[in-house]
Amino acid sequence: MAVIVSFPIAVYSQEQESEEYLNLYNSGSYTKCLEVINKKLDDFYSTRVEHKRVPARFITMREASKEDDLKMMFRNRKAEHFLIEDNPRVSALHWYAARCYFKMSKDDHSLNHYIQALRYKKVEEKKDDLIYYEISQVFKRGGHFNAFINTLETASSLNPGNYSYSLELGRALYRTGMKKRAMYHLQRYINGTDEPMSPELYLMLGNLYEDIAKYLETEKYYIQYLEKKPDDGYIQFALGYIAYLRTGNYPLAIKSLDKALKLLPEKEIFRISKTYEYKADIALQELDFESAVRFYSETIKYQNAIAEEIKKKESEITDMKSKILGLKSALIREENFEQYEEYENLMDKKGKRETELLQFQNEYNKLNAGKVRWNIAYSLERMEKLHDAIKYYRDAISFDYNANQARKKIINLELKIKRGY
Repeated sequence: MAVIVSFPIAVYSQEQESEEYLNLYNSGSYTKCLEVINKKLDDFYSTRVEHKRVPARFITMREASKEDDLKMMFRNRKAEHFLIEDNPRVSALHWYAARCYFKMSKDDHSLNHYIQALRYKKVEEKKDDLIYYEISQVFKRGGHFNAFINTLETASSLNPGNYSYSLELGRALYRTGMKKRAMYHLQRYINGTDEPMSPELYLMLGNLYEDIAKYLETEKYYIQYLEKKPDDGYIQFALGYIAYLRTGNYPLAIKSLDKALKLLPEKEIFRISKTYEYKADIALQELDFESAVRFYSETIKYQNAIAEEIKKKESEITDMKSKILGLKSALIREENFEQYEEYENLMDKKGKRETELLQFQNEYNKLNAGKVRWNIAYSLERMEKLHDAIKYYRDAISFDYNANQARKKIINLELKIKRGY
């Protein structure tokens, strides 16, 4: 995907404003603009002869017969300073040449001229950040991520008041391992800009803090995000999860989970089931056994729905395998190549169904089916509903959850029933 960057027009002086290449650049005539700029640069460099050698044809026969000591020439070489001289006119010529090449998607030429533009001027704060920003866009389009980040951070350091640099840096670093750098730039933008704030930025910061296990900050930014987008059921669920399992803020957890139940689409069986499970866990910890049983029972309904979906997928895959074997036999036995396309399509469908089945099985395993039944049994036991408790302890055994303890519980409860207390 091409990176489209609109560069603002920078002018060094009134004299430069009148130059022909500025008008050509502003009108979009980049090829003609380059012709004018290159001619001006050729005229300038033709006068810089201190580092050029005199052509061999002008040297006398006696001088030409001398042998150059290449080793000594190499040893005596000197590195040239990055800044050649402070020449705003030449710097501007290189700058606009770089811009033209960027517009023409010739990034190597563009980058070369940007560097030359910097070599002919002393870097000034709150002005030359624009050059570094434009260099960063060259690197970004070329896929050089580290160079893009480094030059964009240089632009930001030269003009700290331009918070849009921090916004771009934060977005770029968000999906990398440099979490703290992303957080720094996103917070810097949020705290410094006067622009209307996108709720997405609060969500990004919340996610970043969750990645580094600072859950109170995660909670804070999720709340700020939901103040602007209260109908996001997924983040209401996420906030409920953080408030319950990470920060222990049960009132906030219940409030967010209740909202999630109203907002999540019906197809989100996994999240809805986990929402009821978290509500039941909180009720159990607060010794509200009746509510715990009610919420856990809702969880089981969604667990059963996923279990039914798993059986359905397994049945579909079995049928497909049978058809595939039949087609394969026909292809080998009869060499009926007209059926090969049907065979390939069935193989593709089977692969998709198997992927879906693995996803459902993974989700089902996260639903803690055995634990949920154990907790229902325990709650019913505390409510003195012993027969019902025994049933759920047996269910826990079938899911191989605390099986030995469940058997002991069943023996004790049957004994209590038998003795009448």
